[in-house]
Amino acid sequence: MKIFYIIVLLAVFVWKGYYAGKRGINTWRKDRMQHDSLREYLLGNGATEWQSLWPFYRHALQRSLLPLLSMWRLWLVLLAFGLLIWWLA
Repeated sequence: MKIFYIIVLLAVFVWKGYYAGKRGINTWRKDRMQHDSLREYLLGNGATEWQSLWPFYRHALQRSLLPLLSMWRLWLVLLAFGLLIWWLA
């Protein structure tokens, strides 16, 4: 039973992680296409390459990770189910 729980837990993590990564990459690409003038503005005012890309990375990270953190009910149910399995086995 513990092995089954671990497999289900890993499947949920992979599933949620895949969609979070996909959402983040799509956001980054879309922002770069629509707001590339912001990057050129930052580069023109003395920003380094990394500093000019940071607003795009930050927005992509927020867009991909915040929905995962707001799924607290799912993580709570998985934790409770795991503790139940651990206690019964």
